[in-house]
Amino acid sequence: WVTSLSGWQHALLILCVISAVIISGQFLSRFFFRYIAKTNLREVFTATSLALIVGITLLMEIVGVSPALGAFIAGLVLANSEYKHTLEADISPFKGLLLGLFFISVGMGMNFGLLGEYTAYVLSAVIALIAIKLVILLILGRIFGLSFAQNALFAAAIAQGGEFAFVLFQYAGSLEVIEQGNAAFLTLTVALSMATTPF
Repeated sequence: WVTSLSGWQHALLILCVISAVIISGQFLSRFFFRYIAKTNLREVFTATSLALIVGITLLMEIVGVSPALGAFIAGLVLANSEYKHTLEADISPFKGLLLGLFFISVGMGMNFGLLGEYTAYVLSAVIALIAIKLVILLILGRIFGLSFAQNALFAAAIAQGGEFAFVLFQYAGSLEVIEQGNAAFLTLTVALSMATTPF
């Protein structure tokens, strides 16, 4: 029935569902996790947290939103819980495993043939991304009163593209918002910008 909705009805449904998840998560999660915490069983707490993440992700997928965005919203809900630190400790073992799987899947999907074929374009895009973000970060550091050394270190440390770009480009490519070739080019650009950060 979601696919039968018009564009504005679908957008309104998505907005209502996201708002409902965030608002209910803000107010109901406190009581829900307090009740779960009374069991004094760490496994139940962990299983409940993971079930909540999977449930919100599936709900978002049902209404036509990316599962990645659903997981992001679930993370926002859990981050605002008073049991945030307990949740972080419980989910920590899964974090490393899932983060590793995420980067392995991104690496396996990378088209390094583009680097050999369009070397000048790819390197120009990497330099442009880093330069634009560096300038923006230097301006922000200046506005927030960082010293010159702090500002330079702050801007240089995070001038690369972010991991969420991989999710966005893959999703945009699958929906044909941008062409698959452009998505692959942009993904490679972000990955190479991240590779420059240690240097």
